[in-house]
Amino acid sequence: MKWNQLFRYSVYRNLLVYFVLLVALVVVAVSSTLYFFFATKTEETISNNVISMLRQTSYTSSIIQGQIQTIGNHLLNNNRIITVLRKPQHDQIEDRDAMDILLDIQSAYPFIKYIGVYNDNTKRYLNTAGTPYQLNDKEKEWITGTRNVQFIGFFPQKLQSGFSLSSTQDHILTFILRPNYALTNAYKGAIVIHVNEQYILNTIKSIRSSSDDVFVMDEKGLVLSHTNSEDFMQSFATKPYIQKILNSTKKSDHFVTEVEGRKQLVTFVESNELNWYFVSVKPYNLLISDISTLKNFTWLLALVIILLGVLLAYFAANRLYNPLGRLISKVYAASGNTTPGTEQNRNEFALLSEAFSNVIDQASSVDIEIKQSLPVLKKAYLQHLLKGTLQDLSSTHVIQSNIDAYFTSPYYTVLLAQIDNYDDFHQQHNQKKQGLFRFSICNISNELLLKHVNNETIVMDEKNIAILLFLGTPTVPAHILITLAEIQEVIRSYFNFTISFSVGDSVSLRNEIHLSFESAQEYAKYRLFYGHQSIIHQEMIPDPQNHTSLYPNLAEKKLNEALRLSHADKTEQALDQFVKAMKEMTYYQALSCANQLLNSLMRDFDGALNIMQEHSKEYYDTVNQLHQKETLQEIHFLLQSFCRLIQTLTENKNISKTTALIDSICSYLQKNYHEPDLGIETIAANAQLTPSYLGKLFRSHSQMSFNDYLKNIRLEEAKKLLLNTNDPITVISEKVGVLNTTYFFTLFKKTYGISPNQYREQNTLS
Repeated sequence: MKWNQLFRYSVYRNLLVYFVLLVALVVVAVSSTLYFFFATKTEETISNNVISMLRQTSYTSSIIQGQIQTIGNHLLNNNRIITVLRKPQHDQIEDRDAMDILLDIQSAYPFIKYIGVYNDNTKRYLNTAGTPYQLNDKEKEWITGTRNVQFIGFFPQKLQSGFSLSSTQDHILTFILRPNYALTNAYKGAIVIHVNEQYILNTIKSIRSSSDDVFVMDEKGLVLSHTNSEDFMQSFATKPYIQKILNSTKKSDHFVTEVEGRKQLVTFVESNELNWYFVSVKPYNLLISDISTLKNFTWLLALVIILLGVLLAYFAANRLYNPLGRLISKVYAASGNTTPGTEQNRNEFALLSEAFSNVIDQASSVDIEIKQSLPVLKKAYLQHLLKGTLQDLSSTHVIQSNIDAYFTSPYYTVLLAQIDNYDDFHQQHNQKKQGLFRFSICNISNELLLKHVNNETIVMDEKNIAILLFLGTPTVPAHILITLAEIQEVIRSYFNFTISFSVGDSVSLRNEIHLSFESAQEYAKYRLFYGHQSIIHQEMIPDPQNHTSLYPNLAEKKLNEALRLSHADKTEQALDQFVKAMKEMTYYQALSCANQLLNSLMRDFDGALNIMQEHSKEYYDTVNQLHQKETLQEIHFLLQSFCRLIQTLTENKNISKTTALIDSICSYLQKNYHEPDLGIETIAANAQLTPSYLGKLFRSHSQMSFNDYLKNIRLEEAKKLLLNTNDPITVISEKVGVLNTTYFFTLFKKTYGISPNQYREQNTLS
């Protein structure tokens, strides 16, 4: 093109002017739009990635809190720890046993720096750091103060390394756990767990670059962990950007603000469990290497393109097909990551890969940590799945892909294993041994069942172990039941205790597995009828609608009568008949029947024996134990013990009544012996008893017959009259109630060996 044509041809000139203006407007509009769009999207993308990593990192706090609570519950249920925590006197042997437990726990959890037990009675603080350690002022305030009365408390502090005189200090997150009874009385004993802040620091360091600040703070703005160790326990609450975070109603967000005179991208995530905030502060000008340089280069590039469009229209138009590529190339060149002259050889894909490679590496390190936690998360997932509480598990997304690949079977069935005679088992073995036994049951069951079917064992609680079977058929094969019997025999022979199994209903959907677990729990109750070391499945359970058993009123009536008459043999027979009737009932009918029997016995005998007033504890203990018994035989023994109590009370009351009756008769005879018609028939009529029965009662109580007792009274009174009066024998005989004087002479001589006259003469001479 020649310059004179520019002025010679108006159409060309106008076209060129319009083209130049169009190129200029398009270049300016496109350059400005691309700059703001790219800057905004870059900020949002980086913020979302940081939020994702912070959220994954915040899961550490959830794990720590859950494990702290698990450790606390384990220690507060350990007899040796409770002894050291509550004992009023110091015992070195018990301290050593407790220290062994604490050291085992410390070695099992890498985030624990120290763990200790504080006894408020002895004021002794036993700690894994070594020699006894005196609580510092802050620990005293949290443990012995009255304003922090809660199950679990938390605060950060700095402690001397190893509790020594060294100037080195450890950054510690201290958790105070109180037993339940310490929350309602004056006792202030507690378990103290010191978490190493370095554990959290290592986690947050894995997601930061060299220019970033990443830290953790609580809801008051107090720093709990910081990539700059000097900021530990510093309060950031007064800083404007921290106040904005604390006042935010969102669980995660990002915003751009001035921090210490520099424009920064602030990203935060709030932890659900501990109300911790995980915060990242990135220099805004380094988001895409150098955003200010990007702005300058954008305007310079626009000017250059406009000038090139005027001079080289075709070349400029051709280049405008890919403005984003040129813009990104200039931006990458401004970052300083390539040598001059080679930046145009780079495309936008290489730039994006380079720009986000650091973020990907950081995310990969977090993924590795999550994979290491997968076994624990898997067990937690299965527990919530069986309980039907998956909505309460916040970390499901972390293992969702692994779990989805795991549940591919068409049918699922839950087996429930329960330790028989659990109360005896719990008393005979400590917590450590109980845990080992449960672990052994899981391993044995898993290995033997794995020969036939894939399975997963889950410890639900101290009493229940669930086994999830992945089946190909809707019914449990017979060889599985045989294997269960084999498992029972192995456990009985090796460990000297037995277990019972219940087989839940089969389901086809994963979200219905909790229904199989619930049915297994329901079937397990029928161990009451089938006894220990049983295998119970749905076909063994009676249908309540087709299984209506009447309450054994006749057996109760016989039992009531036998108890009233204190007939032990008949009582046993009636109770056996009652329990036999319970065997024909459902589980809930049997328990209701036993409860009704206890209530009936209480109602029938309480008025006469004062059971509620004097033996209420025995009654309520029997009622409470009724629901804890595992077999019908145990319920039989329990009811038998209560009946024996009633028998004992009835016999004692009858003896008391008989004693009072005989005493009153003896007193009456002492006063009315002179009545000639006084006899057992008259006394029996007044007492509303038959003469023969009264005679038996009198002989059993006084060791002599009624007539002998009356005869002795009359003869003793006659002896007194012979010595103290001059009355004739005939008169004396009448005064003592014997009208036949000849019979009186005979009776007196038979008893004393001499006649009444001889007795008077001998005693008068003497």
